[in-house]
Amino acid sequence: MAKLPPSFSLQAIEIRAALNEGRTEDAKRMVVELLRAGKADRVVQGIAADLLKPPKRGRGRRKALPQFWYDIGSAFHQMRDEGRRYEDSIAELAERFGFSESHVRNCIAVFDRDDDDREDRT
Repeated sequence: MAKLPPSFSLQAIEIRAALNEGRTEDAKRMVVELLRAGKADRVVQGIAADLLKPPKRGRGRRKALPQFWYDIGSAFHQMRDEGRRYEDSIAELAERFGFSESHVRNCIAVFDRDDDDREDRT
């Protein structure tokens, strides 16, 4: 039988489930019970440390999606399905939405990535 990785803990499964569901008070209670009993393993101790002092968040603001990315992406693919050329579709959408052609290309890339993610989830 293969050896389990050090990050695996049966005790931590229920605690992590509570944290993922937003039940932090329940998770804290479970961690305190294990710590007081002296039965907390290394993973539970790490969770306790994170509850006491959460890890730092990344610097800066989260990157925003391009403006009107969904509308532009769906309109682009509709135009391409109708048989229009790539360059003509880009130019027309840039004029229609009032953005640069590079912005339109970025919107299409985000739309395609989102479409691929949706296909992966199904």
